[in-house]
Amino acid sequence: MNPETILEKVCRALDIAIGLGANYEGLFPSIIDRSTHQMMVDMPPAIAGQRDGDRSHLGCNLIHDQAALQAMYALARALGRPDYARAADRYLQRFATHCTNTITGIFPWGEHAYWHLVEDRVADSYQLREGAGSSKTTHDHLRQAPLWLWEKLHAFNPDCVERFAEGIDGHWTAGEPLEYIRHAYIDEKRPYVRGARSCDFPRHGGFYIFDWAFAHLQTGRTDFVEQIATMLDYWWQKRDGLGLLQAESRSPADDENFYRINAPGQTLSLGVSLLESAALITGALPDLAARMRERAAVYIEGFLKAPHDLQRGIYVLLSHRDSNEVKGTMAVWGSVYGNWPACYVALLALCGHRLCTHPGLFEWAAAVGDRYIETDFPADINVPAMDAGLGLGLLADLYDLTGETRWLDGGVALAEQLMEIYMDGELPRGASGIDWYESQMGPSFLLHGLARIALLARDGRPCILAADYTAR
Repeated sequence: MNPETILEKVCRALDIAIGLGANYEGLFPSIIDRSTHQMMVDMPPAIAGQRDGDRSHLGCNLIHDQAALQAMYALARALGRPDYARAADRYLQRFATHCTNTITGIFPWGEHAYWHLVEDRVADSYQLREGAGSSKTTHDHLRQAPLWLWEKLHAFNPDCVERFAEGIDGHWTAGEPLEYIRHAYIDEKRPYVRGARSCDFPRHGGFYIFDWAFAHLQTGRTDFVEQIATMLDYWWQKRDGLGLLQAESRSPADDENFYRINAPGQTLSLGVSLLESAALITGALPDLAARMRERAAVYIEGFLKAPHDLQRGIYVLLSHRDSNEVKGTMAVWGSVYGNWPACYVALLALCGHRLCTHPGLFEWAAAVGDRYIETDFPADINVPAMDAGLGLGLLADLYDLTGETRWLDGGVALAEQLMEIYMDGELPRGASGIDWYESQMGPSFLLHGLARIALLARDGRPCILAADYTAR
């Protein structure tokens, strides 16, 4: 397929989102009818593995949209479309100046909160669940906010960035010993209540460290540095002999899904977030940056020591802490809540490789890339658009790094297939086999991946559109 054809389809989808966003001060609705190009009033049924409490019905979710916004900035330069940059700026300015003035300073974005476009307020995704009772609006980062996004938000409203960094202190829970949870209250300044499980998840610790690192550089506030140091030590003392971290640090002994269960991908996520944070602060805080890199190296080696079998295509999602035996594996296609496809982690491995030139990380990612070239796309399940986009993004990044044509050829072939499955209309399907667009399923990543492979095929490397490594 001609790369120009792919770019035309991507641009048409963006044009529709921008046009619809004009009704909401530039913000993009989360759920859109592909035939009418209007925001859907009635929420369609969840697909298998999707939770209603993670959706953004009648609203907008920046964490869902950021990959498409990144693509818009790049396409503005690559295609001579300054209107794309203006539209992305309008979206982010509206969010930064209108949607962030919460009681805690924490943004309504991520897994359980969003901005309600109809009622112009913070919205609680938990209220979308059948039979939902009263709840407090809850923050969950969902994915790491990339540097370019923090820079944009800071340019439009520096105060919102500082208040957010202050607010995520609310993820620390009350009690002893020190413990945090991936959830925090958006509409109330008090610690989140501890439950039977810690639900702290290593990857979220990395997200907060990166947030605090950026905020410190902008403000000079030493309390953000103190928070970084506390979080850095929090997980360091919880690693096992391999350097692996548990999916959560505290679980009941009878919980076979979490008790003494390591999470190699989350261990890698924290390690890579430390490398990214170190790159940010190395000039201002060289000693702290060096400590981050040293600990990241241990986490990376831990990830690689998990019982993956690259030859057999076994990519370990979870492993038993005491035996290092496989507890759960990543699929190639088809994510559900709590189970990442291998492309997510392979892209993260490439991010780590770019930051520390680690052959083991590259080998792991390349082995996964081969699987995405060799494995047929499933016809019997609903595959979220995010999986498709990141699978494509993996092949694009392997080509961007190596210049090996097999990655570009494989990426273009996959793009052609994905265009037929997801882009048979003007807006991408939220998942294969469904007939609506939904941001929570990740069409933002699909548009990003299609644009990146098309630009590489058209213009060569390096690509003007950078990889997206936020899905971790």
